[in-house]
Amino acid sequence: MSTGTTAVWGRAEQQDFRSRVRGALLGGAVGDALGAGVDELVLEEIRAAHGVEGVGDYVPAHGRRGAVTALTQLTLFTVDGLIRAQVRRDTGAWHPPTDVHRAHLRWAATQHDWGPDERREDNGWLAAEEWLYARRAPARECL
Repeated sequence: MSTGTTAVWGRAEQQDFRSRVRGALLGGAVGDALGAGVDELVLEEIRAAHGVEGVGDYVPAHGRRGAVTALTQLTLFTVDGLIRAQVRRDTGAWHPPTDVHRAHLRWAATQHDWGPDERREDNGWLAAEEWLYARRAPARECL
C-alpha cells in the first residue's frame, strides 16, 4: 500500500494555473494603480476631473503615476505567505495562518524600514524588492 501523494495536475495544467495566478495578480496591481489617484473621490468628482468615461490612464498618486498601493503590497505579501505555507506543507510544519501572519509582518517592515534588511535571510525574495519599501496608508478594510 502506497502512502505517497500523486500529482493531481500534470505539468501543462500547473503552468496554466500559475499563468492565471500571475495574470490575476498583475491585473489587480494595474487596476489598483489606475484607481489610486482617484481613490478618495466620488463618481461625480472623477467625471468632472477626467470626463464622462472616467480614468483612462494612470493618475498621479503617492508622488508619481502608477505607484504601488497598500492593497497591492498586501496582496503580494499574502500570496508570499500562502506559497510558503504550501512549500512547508510537506515538512509537517504546515500552518497557513502563521505563514500569512509572518508575511504580513514582512509587509509591515516595508512601511517603516528604509529598505530591505539584507541580514535577514528568511525574508525571501519579495521582501528584498526595494520598490516595495514605500509607506502607504492602507484602508481599514485591508487590515
